[in-house]
Amino acid sequence: TLEGGIVSADEIQQAKKDLDIRTFRQEYEASFEQYAGVIYYNFDPIENIKPYKLNKKHPIHIGLDFNIDPMSACVCQIIDHKLYFFEEIVIYSSNTDEISKEISEKYRGWKIFIYPDPACRQRKTSAGGRTDLSILQNYGFICKLRGSHTQVRDRINAVNSKLKNANGHRHIFIEPTCKILIKGLQRQLYKEGTNIPEKLDGLDHMNDACGYLIDYLYPVRRNIITTELQRWRVLEHGI
Repeated sequence: TLEGGIVSADEIQQAKKDLDIRTFRQEYEASFEQYAGVIYYNFDPIENIKPYKLNKKHPIHIGLDFNIDPMSACVCQIIDHKLYFFEEIVIYSSNTDEISKEISEKYRGWKIFIYPDPACRQRKTSAGGRTDLSILQNYGFICKLRGSHTQVRDRINAVNSKLKNANGHRHIFIEPTCKILIKGLQRQLYKEGTNIPEKLDGLDHMNDACGYLIDYLYPVRRNIITTELQRWRVLEHGI
């Protein structure tokens, strides 16, 4: 793409801001990237871990993963497109009502945006015939979610691009007290020989919660504008 002459220099610079280095190389330099080892390879325990003090001028944003053991939520504020994760909520043997109540009481009076797993639209008998989405909305939360799941790789790439984009700029900062999120970003691996995230070690729940939030607000974009190809054909009698 870089050598084709079709994509403008402005778009290439924008792509470097939006994408992590592996995705940029794959999308714009025709590089075959190997997805192996640590999933969130752009996480740096020095650069991405920073203390943060809650700012009353900004609303609360929460990524939420539904799971009985545990329900996982990562809490942040967003300032100038930088995400500051300052708290995490983990409740075992829980349900949507319980974590909704916990969030509501902990951040009473705040404007709260929640970015849940898109599967929350499905009815659950354990919720008395209600959906997880309707429960969240009944607590007054502003719910932001896609109509269907994004591909897992795209969600991972979105997180990696905010951890550090192709220009080397970081937009995710995590309080040192968010130990589960930090551990997950540091240690979650791909299954050997695949690009499928390993889930057996339990590191995926908080990572998924973080991913739902970032993928909704800052998805991987592919804005390549192509020109229509001119097709030629030879007619009878050379006409």
